[in-house]
Amino acid sequence: MEKPSKLSIFARHRSSLFVLGSQVVAALLHALARLLETGSERVHPFTVLQIRLFITVIGSSLYLWRTQSPGFPLGPPELRPLLALRAAGGVLGACGFYVSISYLSLGEATALNFLAPLGALILTRFVDNGTFTLPDRAACGFALVGVVFVLQPESIFGTTAAAAKDPTINPTNYLTGIASGIIGVTGGIVALSAISRIGPRVHPLLSVNWFGICVCILTTVCSFFIPEIVLPTSALSWCLLVLLGFLGLAMEYLLTAGLSTDASSGATVMIYSQVLWALLFDWIIWHVHVNSLTLLGCVGVIVSLSVVTMSKEFWPPSAPSDTLNSYEEESRLDPAFEEAYSAQISLG
Repeated sequence: MEKPSKLSIFARHRSSLFVLGSQVVAALLHALARLLETGSERVHPFTVLQIRLFITVIGSSLYLWRTQSPGFPLGPPELRPLLALRAAGGVLGACGFYVSISYLSLGEATALNFLAPLGALILTRFVDNGTFTLPDRAACGFALVGVVFVLQPESIFGTTAAAAKDPTINPTNYLTGIASGIIGVTGGIVALSAISRIGPRVHPLLSVNWFGICVCILTTVCSFFIPEIVLPTSALSWCLLVLLGFLGLAMEYLLTAGLSTDASSGATVMIYSQVLWALLFDWIIWHVHVNSLTLLGCVGVIVSLSVVTMSKEFWPPSAPSDTLNSYEEESRLDPAFEEAYSAQISLG
């Protein structure tokens, strides 16, 4: 029997590999952001967001303009309230996450942030079908336990676990990082729930544009009132900031290219690998010790998200709601819905 060529193997798994690649890029992007925020110059998280998303908005706007995307730049009038809600939630989610990585390790912040897609998936399913199934309940429990295992608070695990944490983190600010992460999770749930209501009716990059523009406006306004929000002075910081912007564009391209050709659960589950890549960068850059409890917690978060994502195929609701709108039914079939739903997960 003839062995399959490397080209055919790549073609068969192209979508999943693209999505996997987008998560490697996302984890690298967040690692560079944390380097900027915790380095010698200590660039403010809002400055990092401002420069990064300014480049993303320029790139996505050029793409939408060149392809003459319907509704560009503001989207259909009837969807603008939802787009505004998605942007507001996205701003809260991104700001919370980028502040949290100043005080938590990258793996801790990423694992905590992934409670947002889990919460949004379950909330959307409950609103649409009025159900909170056994897989949903189990996933919530496992995810929360998983996050506790990743964070390993000293009050539960003692000083041994605390000693294994990133030595660059100030213990007195640890709770600030967790609080910021929880704020980010709340914003992420709002943003993802709004995206699920929008469905495939607008291009995913249009939704990202709303979010990016709002972040740029907020960070610019805040710069007048918060003295720490200043532009960096070193050439290295500027190079990293510009690289962040282009990495964001690369992440969006890989994610969209992967999910647009295969919106199956298998490709979507690849998104959750970002937690593992974050742990890898923690180990490489900051020499953070990854113990068995941390790995177990990450597996718990990934499995919980995967169960909720795939359970609609194996555990369909017995009595779907009569109020389910036609665009929601379409969103289960159209790859654009999966693109839009997944974009916020990687944006962070």
